Amino acid sequence: MANREIVASLQNASVVYRTQSEEGRRVWSDVSLEIYKGEWMVVIGPNGSGKSTLASCLLGLSPLSSGEILRKEPGQIRGVLQLPDAQFVGDTIQEEFDYLPGKPDLTIEERKAWYLQSLSAVGLSLPLERTLSTLSGGQKQLVNLAAVLAQQPEILVLDEPTAMLDPAARQGVRQAVREAHQRGTTIVWITHRLEEVADATRVIGFGDGRITFDGGPRAFFYGEEEEKSLETSPCSELGLDSPYVVKTAFGLLNHGCKLRLLPLDMDELAEAVADTCL
Repeated sequence: MANREIVASLQNASVVYRTQSEEGRRVWSDVSLEIYKGEWMVVIGPNGSGKSTLASCLLGLSPLSSGEILRKEPGQIRGVLQLPDAQFVGDTIQEEFDYLPGKPDLTIEERKAWYLQSLSAVGLSLPLERTLSTLSGGQKQLVNLAAVLAQQPEILVLDEPTAMLDPAARQGVRQAVREAHQRGTTIVWITHRLEEVADATRVIGFGDGRITFDGGPRAFFYGEEEEKSLETSPCSELGLDSPYVVKTAFGLLNHGCKLRLLPLDMDELAEAVADTCL
């Protein structure tokens, strides 16, 4: 990765939250990480491991206790957080979009068309005058995502963006973010949903406030050793339960099946199974 452009980085970063004790609560310990232009980084780990702190630090919402962070200017990095209400600045969908910077030369009608197109990109069809407080939690999250994607940021940070969504809406969000990634946006996707690792070009595993894994998604689920074991994979070592696709693949391997491709999703699993039947 030496020749790739670094768009954000952490060097020896530590985060300690104040508590009643003198020591405070240490969330990170000496974390170093470089984020490269155009990658899709999925950050995963158990609850309390420190992964969500990455979103707060990258977006400038949480200061470091020690170490250094380098990131793009505020206009080039945008994020969607776990609690959608915390991000709203308007009372209606239109007001929320009216606060977006850029495109000053658009007419009123052109701006409305831009807003509706942005909503449609995440699967929403709602009147712009709709009051935000009347939306469901999932709809609020999708409005936040639509507003962020409309700005076409260089870096998009998403902290559990599908946590409040049903399966169909989750797929819609993933597809909208895929399209942004294809346009060149760098993605930092923080999640506890292991099936969402399949979209990654790079996986960062967090455990006990430090990075325990940095590599590709197949290495995360299957390990890099020739003798593969579900129990010793980086995913299992983090205390996480591997998804159905990976468990099924290990079952096939344990029964002597030779898999040309170690699957990450259902389509790849179907392909792997078809190959073993030829």
